[in-house]
Amino acid sequence: MSISKLFVKVFNEDIFEQLEQDPLYSDLDDDLEANCSTVPETKLAKLSELSVTKQMTIVRSWLDDKFQQIQTDSNEEIRRLYMETENRIGPDLIIFDVDYTTTVRVSSDRLALRSQGSFNTVRANCCVYGGRWMYEIHLHTKGVMQIGWASNSCQFNENSGVGDTKWSYSYDGSKQQIWHISTKKYGDKWQIGDVIGVTIDVDRELIEYYRNGRSMGVAFNKLQKGPGISFFAAISLGYTQGIEANFGNRPFMYPVAGFQPLMARPILKLRRANLLMNYLVNLAGIFSKYNAQAAATPPSETEARVSTKKTVYCIFATLLIEKFTYEIFDSYIIEDVLLSRIYGMTTLAAEKENRHSVLQGLLSLFWNYMEGDEIKFVLRKLVNGLLGTFTHTIQGLNFEKHRQALEMLHCLCLHEQTRKYLLEHKLFKKHCIAFFLYIHPLEFYIMEELLPDSMAWTEGIDGPKDKYLTVVDKVRKVTEPLYVAQKDLLSTLLINTDGTPESPSSRSIFLTKLRRYVFDLSMEQRPFHAFFFMQSSIQHPLDAPVALAFVCILIDQVRTMFKEEMPSKIVEVNSDYFIDGSLDYMHFDRVGGVLSHLRKVHRGDIDARLGADRTQEIYDDDRQNLRGNEADTTLYLLGENINNVAVVGHAQGGNNTTTYTHYLNPRANGPPAVSTTPGNADMESSLCELLDLAIIFYYSAGHKYIVKIASVRDEIAALNEMLKETKYYREDIERKLVALEQHATVCMNENHQHVMGELRSKFSQRQNVFATRSISLSRKQIWLRGVALNGHRRSLLIWLLERMLRTLTSASSTGSLFSFVPEVYVNTLPILLDAVMDFSHHDLRTQFEASDAECGVNSAAEFLGQHSADPRIVLASCKDSLLQALGTLTCHKSGVRALERTSKRAQNALVRALLRPYENRAWGQSNWLLLRFWMGEGYAYKDSRLPSVWQGGSVPLHQGLCRSRSKNETHTGLLHNVAPANPSKHFQRLIGARLVEDEPFATAFLNSVLSQLNWAFSEFILLLQEIQNTAQRQENTLFEPKQLRICSMCFELTVSLMRCLEMIITVAPEVVTDDSRPNSDLLLNRICQLISQVLSRVTVPPGCFQFVVDMCSADLNAVTHYPIITAALGILLALMQEELENEMTPQIVTRVSRAFLTDPSFQFATLEFALGEIRTPLLEQKNIPRGNFDPSARPHIDPLTNDVRVPLPNNSKRIRADPPILKFALNDFPSHVSTVEVDNVRRLIESLRVKQTLLSDITLPSEDSLCPICCAKPITAVFTPCRHQSCSDCIMQHMMNSKVCFYCKTTIQTIETLDGTLIYSSDEVVPSPVPERA
Repeated sequence: MSISKLFVKVFNEDIFEQLEQDPLYSDLDDDLEANCSTVPETKLAKLSELSVTKQMTIVRSWLDDKFQQIQTDSNEEIRRLYMETENRIGPDLIIFDVDYTTTVRVSSDRLALRSQGSFNTVRANCCVYGGRWMYEIHLHTKGVMQIGWASNSCQFNENSGVGDTKWSYSYDGSKQQIWHISTKKYGDKWQIGDVIGVTIDVDRELIEYYRNGRSMGVAFNKLQKGPGISFFAAISLGYTQGIEANFGNRPFMYPVAGFQPLMARPILKLRRANLLMNYLVNLAGIFSKYNAQAAATPPSETEARVSTKKTVYCIFATLLIEKFTYEIFDSYIIEDVLLSRIYGMTTLAAEKENRHSVLQGLLSLFWNYMEGDEIKFVLRKLVNGLLGTFTHTIQGLNFEKHRQALEMLHCLCLHEQTRKYLLEHKLFKKHCIAFFLYIHPLEFYIMEELLPDSMAWTEGIDGPKDKYLTVVDKVRKVTEPLYVAQKDLLSTLLINTDGTPESPSSRSIFLTKLRRYVFDLSMEQRPFHAFFFMQSSIQHPLDAPVALAFVCILIDQVRTMFKEEMPSKIVEVNSDYFIDGSLDYMHFDRVGGVLSHLRKVHRGDIDARLGADRTQEIYDDDRQNLRGNEADTTLYLLGENINNVAVVGHAQGGNNTTTYTHYLNPRANGPPAVSTTPGNADMESSLCELLDLAIIFYYSAGHKYIVKIASVRDEIAALNEMLKETKYYREDIERKLVALEQHATVCMNENHQHVMGELRSKFSQRQNVFATRSISLSRKQIWLRGVALNGHRRSLLIWLLERMLRTLTSASSTGSLFSFVPEVYVNTLPILLDAVMDFSHHDLRTQFEASDAECGVNSAAEFLGQHSADPRIVLASCKDSLLQALGTLTCHKSGVRALERTSKRAQNALVRALLRPYENRAWGQSNWLLLRFWMGEGYAYKDSRLPSVWQGGSVPLHQGLCRSRSKNETHTGLLHNVAPANPSKHFQRLIGARLVEDEPFATAFLNSVLSQLNWAFSEFILLLQEIQNTAQRQENTLFEPKQLRICSMCFELTVSLMRCLEMIITVAPEVVTDDSRPNSDLLLNRICQLISQVLSRVTVPPGCFQFVVDMCSADLNAVTHYPIITAALGILLALMQEELENEMTPQIVTRVSRAFLTDPSFQFATLEFALGEIRTPLLEQKNIPRGNFDPSARPHIDPLTNDVRVPLPNNSKRIRADPPILKFALNDFPSHVSTVEVDNVRRLIESLRVKQTLLSDITLPSEDSLCPICCAKPITAVFTPCRHQSCSDCIMQHMMNSKVCFYCKTTIQTIETLDGTLIYSSDEVVPSPVPERA
C-alpha cells in the first residue's frame, strides 16, 4: 500500500514521487523474493511494493532532514543573537533567585511572587554590564512595590529595598515616585493588570519605564558605573503584594524596539514548533472529518479500508507528537506558537456549531498521543497565557482582546476531557476562574475623556445629570458582551450530560471544587483557628471586586438554570439536605449548636422526617467519619503541627525537606482525591447545592466590596453638604461685604480691600478643593453604577435574599429540626439586607427606596419578628445577626412599615423579645432597637446625630444612614449606626399595652433597665474622675484610646437607657403613676433618684463632666451636655405630662412631684442650667431640706388638701464654682430643639417651684432616724428576725434582687412598718416579680 496521498494531506509535500526514479531507496524493498537458482534481475523497487514500515522510515528520515535544514538556516541568526547578548552573565533560563531566608511565596516556574513579609526584595539570576535590555512585570496588585535594577553589591533588608541604596534604581507606581537614595515625582499611577516595561541602556546610562507600552519618560540618566559593577533585574514588594515577571520567558506584550530580553528568544525551537504545528493542524482536521463521518453514518463494509488509513494517520500522529514534545515544554513556544495558532484557527460560534472542529480534533490528538503530564502542562500554560491577556489593563473602550481570550478558553472547555481536567486541576487554583469572571474597570484617563469636568454630576456641583447618566449607560453597554460571554462560559462548565459510569459530569466536578473553594475563602473570617487555616488551599485572599463579580454571575446562572431546568419548582434549598448531610458545611455550625449533638438529641424527629433506614445510614456515616477524623487529628497533632510547617526557608530542623510551596499548607503535595460520584448529577440536588454555595460565597467574600461602593456614595454626599455650606457662607459674607462697602459712613482703605480679596480667595480655594474631589468620585462612580453594582446585579441580590428567606421559612416549619439550619444562612441576613436596602443605592436620596425589594423586605420582617427570640436558635452569633438584621429594617422607613405589616404573632413575639429583662443577654442592641421605634417622638430627639452649636439654620442636615464597620467589613454593632428617625406609633402602642397588661413583666423589665442605667452612669462618672485626676496631675497627658472608648461607650449606654425610660413612661405612664400597682412607688422613687443624680453630676456645680467636655477630646466628641440633659428632661416631662397638661387648682403635691422634689440630689439650678440662665442659688448638701412629711410638723400646709398656707422663704449659702469654658443652652440648638420644647422646660420649672412651696418648711429629722442605706429618708420598716431597720423603699428595692438582710445577710422572714403593718412575708408571694425567661 502506498501512503503517498495520505502523506500529501498531512505534510503538503509529495516526497514519494521522486522515489520511483531514485535508486537510492531500491534496497529498502525486502518483500521481493530472491531466487537462488537464477540470476537476479536488477530493477527499481516500486513504491506500491514497499511496506508501510519502510515508507514510514522514509518519512522519519525526511522529517529529520527538515529539522537539520532548519538548524542550518538558523545558525547565522543564532550566532548574531549570541553576539548581541554577550554583555549578559547568567544561565540561559532566567528566573527569580529566591533565597530561603525571605518570607515570599514563589510559583513553580519561579516567575510569580507574592510577599508575606513587610518588605521583601528579590533579584533575577542574571546580570548585565553593557548593552540595552528590558523585562516586563505584570501587576497582580497595585500596592507598594519598587521595580528596577540593582547592582551586585547591594544589600537589602526589610527597611531597605531597590532604590534605597547607592547602586540601585526603582519606580513605585503606587506613589508615582522613582527611588535612588532620594525620591522624585515620576510616571503614572499603576493599576492591577498593568504591564510595566523596565528598560536599561547601560552604555548611555539611561533607565526608562513603560506602562502598557506607553513610555513614561526617562527616569534616570546617570548610573553608578565602575569595574565589577553589573545590574540585576530586582523588585521589592510590600506586604501581600504580587507580580509576575517576564524576562523573555514568554513573548513580550509590549516589546520596545532596540532592547533585548534578558532571556534569549528560542529561534530554533520556534521554527521547529511552527513546522510541526502546521502538520498537526492538518492531521487534526483529517481526524475531525473521520469523527464527523462516524457520528453521522452507521458502520459500513468499508470500515476495514478506512481503518487502514486511520492506522497510517495514527502513525503520523505518533511521529509528530514525538517530535513536538521536545519543543512544546517551553512557555514561549506554547504562547507564541500553539496559542497564536488556536486564536487564528476558529471562533466560538464555529466551535458550538461544529462539534468535530479542527480544534477539538487537535485537543483529542494531544490527549491520545501525549503523556498525561505533558498535555496537562500544556493546558495549564495555555490557560495562564489566556488569563494574562484577559487580566491585562483595558486600553480605551475596546474589550475585544479580553472577549477573544475568554472565547478561546470557552473553545477549549467545549472539549469534554479538557473541560473536566481544567475544572479539576486548574480553574479553581489561585482564583483562576474568578479572574475570568471579572471585568477590569476602565483606566482613569479614559474616564476623564468620557466625562470631562463640565459633564460631571453630583448634587453639590450641579452638572448635567442626563449626560452623566448617558455616559454610565454607554459604559454598561460596552461591557455587556463580555458579561454575556462570561455567563456562557459558566453555563458550559455546568454541563450535566457528560457523566459516565467511570467519571462524574462537569457539573458534579464544578460543585465539588466550588464548595472547597468557597469554604477555603471563608477561612479568612476565622484566622486564628489554626487547624482550619492549615487545611485551606487559598494562599492569598480574593480581591473584593473580583469576589462580588463572581458571586453575582453565579447567582445569575443559578436563577437561569432554575428557570430552564425546573421551571415549576419553588426555588429554595430543601431543608432535608441540612439534616441528612447531603451538603457538607465543614467548619460552620448549625443555629442549634454542633451537628453531632443535634443528631443525638433529635434522633426521633429525624426518624419521623427521613425514615428509619435513611436515618441509620446517616448515623453509620457519622461513626465512620468520626473514626477517620480521629486518625487525621492524631496524625495532625503528631506530625503536622503548625510548629513543623516551614515558612519559605525557615526549616524546623535539618531533616525537614518542606519547601516554599508548603507555606502553612500541608495540602501542597497534592489535594485529596475528589470524592465525586460518577455519572450525571441529580438535577434538583445540584441546583439546590449551587444556590446554597451562592449564599455561602456571598457571606464569605462576596459582600465586602459593596460596603466600599457605598462609602463612595457617602463621601460624595458629605462633599455635597460641604459645597452647599461653602456656597451659603460665601454668598452670605459677600453680601455683607457689599453692604459694608456701600455704607456711606465707612471709608474702605487698602487693608480692607486686601482682607476682602483674601476672604474671597479662601472661599474659592475651599470650593475648588471639594469640587475637584467630587468630580473625581463621580468618575469613579460611573463604573460602579454601570458595571460593578448596576441595576441587574441589585436585582440578583434581591432575588438571593428572597430565596434565602424562603429556605429559612420552609426550614422553620419543620419544628425542632430547624436547629439544623447552617449558621451561615442566619448570619447572611443582615449583610444581604444591608446591600438591598442601603448599599446598592448610588444616590443618597434613593438610599431608603426599596420598592423593587418590597417582597423580600416583607418576608424578612415576618421571619425576624417570629424568630427574634426563637429558642431553637442557640448560637450567639446567630442571635446577634437577628438583632443586626432587625436594626437594618428599623433604620429604613420601608423596613419599619414592613414590620408594622407583619402578622400579630410576629409583632407580639418581637415586642416580647425586646422587652425581656436586661440581664444575662446582649441588652445594648435590644435597647437600641427599642429606641428606633421612639426616635423622632422624644424630647429634642429628632436625629441621632449630635447637633453642633455652630450649625446654622433650624433644619437638621439631610444625611443618610451611617454605619461603623471593622476592617473585615463586618458589623461592629448597632450602637454605632446612625440613621434618620422613623418612629412607629404602632409599636409604641404595642409596647405600652404589653407593659400595662402584665405588671410583673413590666416591673421586671423596668427594674433591669434602672439597674443597668445605674451601672452605666456610675462607671461613666468613675472614668471621668480618673481622667480629670490624671490630667490635673500631669501636663500634656496622653490617655489610652481604649480608656476613652470605654468612657464614650458608657456615656452612650447611659443616654440610650434614659431614652428607653422616656419612651416607657410616655407610652405606659401607668407603670409608675398608678398607685394601685404594687411596685409603682418603688419604680417612681428609683427613677427620680437616678434623674436627680444625673442632672446634679452633669450640670452645676461644674465637675468632672464639665472638665472633660472642655477638653474637647476627639475620642470623646460624643460626650456633651446635649444628649444627656435632653434625655433627663424628656423623662421629667413624661412623668409630669399629666400635671402640665391639666393645670389643677388649687395646686396639690402629686406622687410624682413629691418623689422628685424630696430627692436629696434635686436642685432647681440643675434644671435652669438647660436654659442657660441659672437663677436659683446652689444649696450645700447639709442645707437641702429633708423631712418625714409629717403634717403635724408642717403647720403651714393643709393636711387634707396640701394647699399652701404660709410659704416660707429659703435663705441658703451659695457654692462658688469656676465658670465653664463651653456653656450650654437649649436655645443654641434650633435645628434640634423647638421653641415649644424650650417653653415646656420653663413650665416644668415653674410648676415644680409651686409644688416645692408646699414642702418648703419641713422639720429635719435627726441623723439617727434616717435610713442607713440611702441617708435621705426616715426609717419606716423593720426586718425579722434580725430587727435591722431602713426605709421601706430601700428594703423593697433590695428584696427584688436578694432575700437576705442588707446588713447581716440573715434570711428575711417578714418586713413590718413601724406601726406593725406587714408588708412582706416569706410565706407569701410578695409584689416583687420573678422575671420570665425568654
